[in-house]
Amino acid sequence: MKMIKRESKVREKILETASELFYTQGYHVTGINEIIEKSCVAKATFYSHFPSKEDLCLSYIHTMNLRDIELIMNELKRRKSPYKRFMASIEVLKPLMLSTQFKGCRFLNIVPEIKDPKNPIRKEGILHFEAFRPILRDLSQELIDSDSKKFNHLNSKKLADDYLTIQMGAIALCEIYHDIWPVDQAIDFVKRLIKK
Repeated sequence: MKMIKRESKVREKILETASELFYTQGYHVTGINEIIEKSCVAKATFYSHFPSKEDLCLSYIHTMNLRDIELIMNELKRRKSPYKRFMASIEVLKPLMLSTQFKGCRFLNIVPEIKDPKNPIRKEGILHFEAFRPILRDLSQELIDSDSKKFNHLNSKKLADDYLTIQMGAIALCEIYHDIWPVDQAIDFVKRLIKK
């Protein structure tokens, strides 16, 4: 039992180190030797947990996806009205961008590095957005259902896709400008988008 716990902690340490390096440096620039050195593990230990850099990156993306979905779901639980719940996913971007010092979205950063559309890393990265889209569709439908007179001009599927596009654009521009104004602009735009 103790051995499993220790192995789990070692795996977590490797994953934590790789996560920081992949996020700050990128996938291609980050080498296995650097991850091993900064994780303070032996090469054999690394490979016993992750057979390749690609396996490590897939674990990283999967872990970050679960974390981000949990973050938004927790935020949604705190908000009571359909309007406040709808606005939650874009309003959380402001503290997130500030806390990461405008490093952007982990998924927007890593997926474009992988040019082959069939590559498992690219596919896993896209799954993040595919997991997020139904949440936005549900929030959009909940908003529409909350006041059919006020929101009857909206289509939940189109609104959700517009919303996702606005959010990703805001994140990308925050990283480019190293400033928060794109999120403020995006919040205002979403408010205008849902009005008649």
